[in-house]
Amino acid sequence: MKKLITAVLVSGLALTVASTGSVDAASGNSIQNVKALQHGDTTLEGAKLGASVQSVLKNNQKPVYSHRPDGKEHYYEFKKNNGVLVVTANGKKDEGKITRVSMSYNAPDGPTYKDVKHQVSKNAVTREHYNKVTGNFGYVQDNKLSYQFSSSSPSDKNIKLYRIDLAE
Repeated sequence: MKKLITAVLVSGLALTVASTGSVDAASGNSIQNVKALQHGDTTLEGAKLGASVQSVLKNNQKPVYSHRPDGKEHYYEFKKNNGVLVVTANGKKDEGKITRVSMSYNAPDGPTYKDVKHQVSKNAVTREHYNKVTGNFGYVQDNKLSYQFSSSSPSDKNIKLYRIDLAE
């Protein structure tokens, strides 16, 4: 099944809600990743919403750990080859369920703001800002999914995806 999903991603076809949602379905900074998430995938970089945080802890190197003062939320930050993965879980330390996942990629080299904007619902909140001094950025908020965009320099007006946030 993994080979089938990989073939679908390589060919650039969007996954449907009926697909298995394999761990490989939503990984990387690509338009295929955006399409998979928009079609209901709840897994980002190997972290699946609702799954035990142990599923992420056992497959990644030791994280930087912190928690909310009341202990109801726990934050795990993993340094990965392609960026930084932050997983939020409820419950007890190292035993809770995943409630949010954020991935900040190393560089703004994903799909463009306009490409992602065409993939989201008509109700999505979208903003883009261009400034020759402070730089260029944008975001798209579509229900529980958020995409952030930036460019390498203020002179580069082509803002690209560099961060994805997914929540329950």
